[in-house]
Amino acid sequence: MNSAVDDIKARIDILDLIAEHVDLKRAGQNYKGLCPFHSEKTPSFMVSPSKQIFHCFGCNKGGDIFAFVMNYENLTFQEAVSYLAQKAGINIDGFKGDSKIKGLKEGLFAIQREALLFFCNNFKNSKNASAYIKERGLKNEIAEEFSIGYAKNEKDSLFNHLKAQGFPVEQIKASGLVNFGENGNYDFFRDRLMFPIFDLQGRAVAFGGRILSAAKNAPKYINSPDSVIFRKGELSYGLNLAKNAVTRKGYSMIVEGYLDVMMCRQYGFMNAVAPLGTALTPGQLKKLKRFSNKVLLTFDGDAAGVSATKRSIELCYAESMIVKVLPMPAGDDPDTFLRKHGEDHFKRHLGRAVTPVDFLLKTSGKNRLDAVRHIMNLISLCPDPLQKDEVIRELSEKSKTNELTLREELKNMGAKKHRAGDGGHRTDAQASSAGREERLLLKIALSIPHKASSVVNGIDVGEVEDPVIKGIFEKIKTAMKNGSGHDKGLSIERLLQICSGEEQNIITGLSIDPGIDEEHADESIAGCFRAIALKDLERRIKTAGESGDVKSLHSLLFEKKKITQDSRPLLKGGKLERPV
Repeated sequence: MNSAVDDIKARIDILDLIAEHVDLKRAGQNYKGLCPFHSEKTPSFMVSPSKQIFHCFGCNKGGDIFAFVMNYENLTFQEAVSYLAQKAGINIDGFKGDSKIKGLKEGLFAIQREALLFFCNNFKNSKNASAYIKERGLKNEIAEEFSIGYAKNEKDSLFNHLKAQGFPVEQIKASGLVNFGENGNYDFFRDRLMFPIFDLQGRAVAFGGRILSAAKNAPKYINSPDSVIFRKGELSYGLNLAKNAVTRKGYSMIVEGYLDVMMCRQYGFMNAVAPLGTALTPGQLKKLKRFSNKVLLTFDGDAAGVSATKRSIELCYAESMIVKVLPMPAGDDPDTFLRKHGEDHFKRHLGRAVTPVDFLLKTSGKNRLDAVRHIMNLISLCPDPLQKDEVIRELSEKSKTNELTLREELKNMGAKKHRAGDGGHRTDAQASSAGREERLLLKIALSIPHKASSVVNGIDVGEVEDPVIKGIFEKIKTAMKNGSGHDKGLSIERLLQICSGEEQNIITGLSIDPGIDEEHADESIAGCFRAIALKDLERRIKTAGESGDVKSLHSLLFEKKKITQDSRPLLKGGKLERPV
C-alpha cells in the first residue's frame, strides 16, 4: 500500500487538488482560502505546496492529500486511496491489502443492484404494492424515478435468486439482505414496499422497507443494516436526486420520511431529502453541507416531530449551518399537506418558515427563562462567531433579555467548558506552560528537518506531558529509525502516513507556517532543554521540601543555581544531561 500511496502523491499536487474545491490566493510561500470544513468569513485555511500539506487554523483540521479527501468526501483512508488512484490514473488492484476489500465492495454493489432489479420486477407483478402507491397518491413515473420495489412474503425468494445468479454466500451474508441463523436463512425484507437507498454516485447501497400486511409485532419501517458500502448515519434518502436542486435553490428541505420526499418531488419541490428512518445525524449534515450550508427543517406537526426538530437544530448549530424551521399543522406532514392542499398552498406555507429562536421560544410553553437558557446552550455549540453574534442579537430582541447579559452568560459558558476540558484542540497560545518547550522543540524538528535528530536524541520522550505531543515524538523516532531521510532529516510526508488524525492536525498546524529562525535554532533547542531541566528540578525541589529531605533539598537548590548561572547547553553526547 505504501507504494500506491507514494505513486499517488507523486502524481497529484495538493495545491491542484484543493484548488478544485477552494478559491486559493497566494500568501507568501503558502496559499490561503476559506475553509471548506467550517463556516468562516476570514480565510484561515492554508496550503503549503512545498510541504504538500494543508491546515486550517480555525477548525484545526490538517494533513496531506489523503486527509483532505477523507474530510471533504467523508471517506475512509482506503476509500480515499481508491478515489485518488482513479484520479491519478493509477491501477491499485495489485497492491497488497487493497484487493480483498475492493473485491468485497464490488460484490456488494453488484448484489444490491441485482436485488434492486429483483424488487422492481416484483413490484410490477404485485397488485397490493401497486394499489398502495396509488392509494398514497403517487404517480407511476415518481415510483419509477425512485425505483420503488416489492419484497415478496416468502422466506427466501431473494436468497435463492441471488444464489442462482452466482453470488457467494459470504457476500450475500455481508450484504445484510439475508439473515442467517440456527433455523436456517431467511430474507431480511418480506412483504414490504421497498425504497432503494442510493449513494451520491447513484449506486444502490441499501434498502428501506414498509410493511404492507397487518402483521403483529412487525415494525412499520425497517432499514438494511450497516455494511462495508452503507453507513446509515451518513446518507440521506433522495439526496442523489436532490443534490443539484439543493445547490440551485441554495438550501435543502429536510423532511421526515421516504413518502414525504417522493411527494415533494412529485409537486416540484426537488430539494427535499430525509434521514433514513432515524434522527438526523452530523454525518448526514456534513454531506448536505457540500451542496448548501442552509437547511429548512420540515418535520411532522406532532410531538415527536417537534422533538426531532429541536434535536436537529442543535446539530445544525454545531455544524455552523444556517437553519430555519417550517412548522407543519398538527397531524400533517409534507406528504399529507400536499395531497390535501396542493403545490400553491405549500409554496405559501413555505413563507411561514421561522428561525430556531422563534420556534424554540414558541414551543417552550410559559417558562421563558428555561427556553432562553436552552437556546444559549445551543448557541455555545456553534463554532462560527458571526453566527453566534447574530443569534444572540435576535434572542435578546425576541426574549426581551438584555443583550449584554446574554453575551456575558455565553462568555461564562465558554469558560466553564474550557475548565472542564471539553476536548477542543489547543493552539500554541492555548498550550499549557508545562508543555510549551516540548511543543517548540517539535516545531523545530518539523520545520528544520536536519535538526530533528538533535531534538529527538536530546529529549526524554517518556517525560513529555502532553499525550498527543508525546505520541508524535515517538513516531518521529520510529520514522527516523526506519530510514525516513537520515541524510536530509525528517520527512513530514512519511511522518503523516503513520500518525493519527489528531496528530496530523498538530503536525500541520506547527509546520505549515512555523516562523522559526534557522540561524538561531541551536540556541532555541538548548534553551528549551534548559527550561525542561529547570522544571524537572523545580518538581524535585518541591517533593524534597514536602518530605523534609533537607540534604536532597540543599543539593537540588545548588544544582538549580548552577544551571541558572551557567549559559552552556545542557547537552552531553547529544543527550539532555539531567542534574543528579
